[in-house]
Amino acid sequence: MWRKILVLLVVVMVGYVSNVFSQGACLENATLWYSHVMMSSQPFFVKLERGQDHVRRALDAVDASYTVLRSDSDQQAYPRVVITTSFWFPFIVSEHFHTEGDAASRVVFTAHYLGLFGLALSIGDSVEIAA
Repeated sequence: MWRKILVLLVVVMVGYVSNVFSQGACLENATLWYSHVMMSSQPFFVKLERGQDHVRRALDAVDASYTVLRSDSDQQAYPRVVITTSFWFPFIVSEHFHTEGDAASRVVFTAHYLGLFGLALSIGDSVEIAA
């Protein structure tokens, strides 16, 4: 009994360590899909919070056509995109993209990956487009 619990705890811990090593690859893959397919390589604005340098690195790595939004007060800066890691589970990383603006122009994209120590394998995604 204790051995099974210990094995389970080790697997969970290894899964979270794997997520740390895989998150960059997952973000880069999701950013590539979002910027070149969803946005058709059109320019967009990105809201970055403190500590999101990894998002900027991923955007640069895939040659996304983006501008960092300096202030929410710029009413002409659309589409505005917020990028976050929305869910972590051992070996599973999800990257979440959503546009801000009026309800008619909102798009939400979430990409799910199996993260194996730096390798990102897509296991699905979801897209919500306002009607």
